[in-house]
Amino acid sequence: MRTISKIQFIIILIQFFVPVVFGQEVSAALPSIKTLDIRDVTFKQFLDDVEQGRKAVRSPNTAGTGAGGAKNIARLLTLYSYTTNGEDDLFKLAARCNIPYDAISTLNHLSHVPDFNGNTLILPSVPGIFISEKPESDLEHLIMSSRAAETGIPIVINLPDGKHHFRFIPGDNFSPNERAFFLNPGLFHFPLRKFTLTSAFGQRISPISGRNSKHNGLDLAAPSGTEVYAARGGTVIEIAENSVYGKYVVIQHDDGWTSLYGHLSRVDTVLRNQVKAGTLIGRVGSTGLSTGPHLHFELRQNGKAQDPSRLLGRSGNK
Repeated sequence: MRTISKIQFIIILIQFFVPVVFGQEVSAALPSIKTLDIRDVTFKQFLDDVEQGRKAVRSPNTAGTGAGGAKNIARLLTLYSYTTNGEDDLFKLAARCNIPYDAISTLNHLSHVPDFNGNTLILPSVPGIFISEKPESDLEHLIMSSRAAETGIPIVINLPDGKHHFRFIPGDNFSPNERAFFLNPGLFHFPLRKFTLTSAFGQRISPISGRNSKHNGLDLAAPSGTEVYAARGGTVIEIAENSVYGKYVVIQHDDGWTSLYGHLSRVDTVLRNQVKAGTLIGRVGSTGLSTGPHLHFELRQNGKAQDPSRLLGRSGNK
């Protein structure tokens, strides 16, 4: 039988009497990792817990078994605290802890790659995505909007700064769009989930006049009524309709950027509304000068049209 030290026994007692209780509170008294060194008894216990969590995620007995399997995996979730220093790096930290940075980032409300120096992080022992029930950043709104409502296991973590409500999805990872947003927070993102690119930015033969002319945006074809989302956080500064763009919305962003969404069948926002990336703002239509249902999407900086394909967080037609 394996013997354990007094410190390990205390940690096991904490984890036994203060488990992760679904839909209820997790205590703020989390075991604290001093150094990411195998000689640190708490870190060694954390790595043992991580190994058990990763095995459960990979196990055919629990993987793919729906909500029941997810609950069985999530019951293995234990949480530790760790205070970073100037030498810490998110990717090295994740590798050292054998936990994906997706899990560490979503649990700690990180919206982009941070500079660590004295930040206290909560480290989970099971890989997965933590969906904040009260999203604040563009990334958290994106994560919530891209997954079905009520997906995941509800947990509440009670920390000194308050209660943090999450839905935990064991084994889940960032989608390509979420990963691009996290790694490149200044980028814009495609305003449609599924589309076909029918006209790129630049010179083209106009489908209306048949003449060579400059196209100041992208034409993204999709069925009429398809949801259109804000490509980045900002303020709705114009909602109007004219003979060219039809019904359209303009959003003001930081650094002199604006985005325009044209040919809408319907507008689902209001003037001066503060929006996040992924906020629903309208529906695809064919109003104005249009040959069929599609979204005309423009990006301008200080009034000058820019090629959206160079600035978007993911590429390729869907």
